[in-house]
Amino acid sequence: MDERRIRTEALLGEEAMQILKQSRVAVFGLGGVGGAAAEALARCGVGSLDLVDNDRVALSNFNRQIISTEETLGMYKTEAAKQRILGIDPAVNIRTYCCFYLPQTREQFDFSAWDYIVDAIDTVTAKLDLIEQAQR
Repeated sequence: MDERRIRTEALLGEEAMQILKQSRVAVFGLGGVGGAAAEALARCGVGSLDLVDNDRVALSNFNRQIISTEETLGMYKTEAAKQRILGIDPAVNIRTYCCFYLPQTREQFDFSAWDYIVDAIDTVTAKLDLIEQAQR
């Protein structure tokens, strides 16, 4: 077991850690909720993350978004989150999608590839569509 997750394994057990390592999770939205969720998933051992957001890090994000630093200012949030996660664990497989999720963009995504989806987006129509796609 990777020593960086020894305490998580003590809590969850070896079998659960293997499940996490083999899991692929999509995080839609990398703001205050999504950025923290993506980092937590990487820290607990999820092996593959798909990060979806079309926004860039701005000064107005600094008070609430974990990926917001002077070094990431102006970067796409997907790249800032990827950089941060790989700094925590370079073994995490990360795919980035620099786009705004809407019903019109859903065709860009293979929902069957994910074991779990985190909805951290703001637009109600997009949330509803994301829920429908996830249920399928």
